[in-house]
Amino acid sequence: MRAVFLFCLKDLFRSRFIGAYFLFHLAAGYGLMQFAPTSSAGLGALLSLVLFLAPLCAIVFGTLYFYQSRGFQELMLAQPVSRKALLAGQGLALSLALSLAFGLGLGIPTVAAGFNTGADVLLLAVFLGGGILLHLSFLALAFLIALTVEDRLRGFSTSLVLWLMLVFLYDGGLLYILTYFSDYPLDRFTIGAILLNPVDLERILVLMQLDASVLLGYTGAVFRRFFGTALGIFTALGAMILWVVLPTALFFHRLEKKDF
Repeated sequence: MRAVFLFCLKDLFRSRFIGAYFLFHLAAGYGLMQFAPTSSAGLGALLSLVLFLAPLCAIVFGTLYFYQSRGFQELMLAQPVSRKALLAGQGLALSLALSLAFGLGLGIPTVAAGFNTGADVLLLAVFLGGGILLHLSFLALAFLIALTVEDRLRGFSTSLVLWLMLVFLYDGGLLYILTYFSDYPLDRFTIGAILLNPVDLERILVLMQLDASVLLGYTGAVFRRFFGTALGIFTALGAMILWVVLPTALFFHRLEKKDF
């Protein structure tokens, strides 16, 4: 696995997409931090960018990468290389390349903007750490879809539909339910529904650290009581980690039965 990981990582570092992904985040970070009225406002704008772009790029690039490397996979599997070692090496290389492009691309401008004091460590850790987990979860979903769906067009379409559902439609459906059943106590239901979507988890965690929960009214107060505590933060991060672990475990389970 180590040899596959190093080979794929070198290939990805030569990829134009990874370089462009890093430069885009670097330019967006410096631009938004420079022209925002406050550093918190700049970070809030970056959060909106991350919530939209990170899942899209991770799931699309992950799906295309898996399909385009099918020939390489078949060639390597003809050698004395196990399936798990091959796919784990590819997945780890892609995860590390995207995580570095994202983390360094936004980490450098945010630290330069003044988020380098002790009080800002937790905020940056939640923002960047949650963004990296967001990339990893959608990469795991991308690999699972590409392994399950043989046809490239159907697999790519499935990835886009899943991204659309988690980023846009999920929140719309949740808002409709909360509005329609507003006369009932839905505190636990709301928190449970948030835990089922990694995009919402990243949004809520960063907003809680920015003290922006007051903008969400009663719902913000509910979130503050749970996600504003240490238990809430660890629970949310644990849920985001599960969004990485469960699709990965399902991927390797299906891999054992896959006929290449």
